[in-house]
Amino acid sequence: MAARCVSPIKGTVMRLVKVDSCGNPVTGAESAEVVTDGFIQINPSPQYEEGEVQQVRKASGAFCVNEKDEPELARVVLGINWCVLDPDAIIIITGERLLSDATTGVGVAFGEGLITARFSLEVWQKVAGRAACDAGGNQQYVYWPFPNVGNTIVNDFSFENAPLQFSTTSETEAAGPLWGNGPGSAGPWLPSGETIQTDEHFAYSVTTTAPPTPTCGAVLLT
Repeated sequence: MAARCVSPIKGTVMRLVKVDSCGNPVTGAESAEVVTDGFIQINPSPQYEEGEVQQVRKASGAFCVNEKDEPELARVVLGINWCVLDPDAIIIITGERLLSDATTGVGVAFGEGLITARFSLEVWQKVAGRAACDAGGNQQYVYWPFPNVGNTIVNDFSFENAPLQFSTTSETEAAGPLWGNGPGSAGPWLPSGETIQTDEHFAYSVTTTAPPTPTCGAVLLT
């Protein structure tokens, strides 16, 4: 099969979508979507369980059995360094309480209790170099979906003579059965007929469909 080989560069935009406890996108009046470019970096760290080692030695000391089982992906740890404090984005990923002045969200209150909020995270990179555009002259992007993310914690931060360094860490689970090729009517950014399966934690795909436009605050998923 022919392949499309590209060199992605930078990170253009990130979309956060509220999902339920099964990893399925929340729809209707309870839905929420934030599209932002207010991040410095996203650091995915795939975590693999090492295969079990099976070893038995003969009386001579030489191996009689020396095998190691295959490793298995357990989760992906997602570190996000933020340069913009968007209260709606923080609410989606942490489930904490929004502070508002009746019309506008202005902050977040962090309290005790289990962190049960779940969301999907998608990020787009532009393709660089000679393959930046396809044969029709359309800009190409590399699209990275992480369909089911949770267990978000806020990392240590400090107030000093420097910009605030605010970061969070989250963990993936396998995709929900209704995540499909992405939440909502925008896109899709996966090839026609492709969906994220329920044993998959993340993927990437080359697309010419432009990413959504970043804004401040959340909107309902449409």
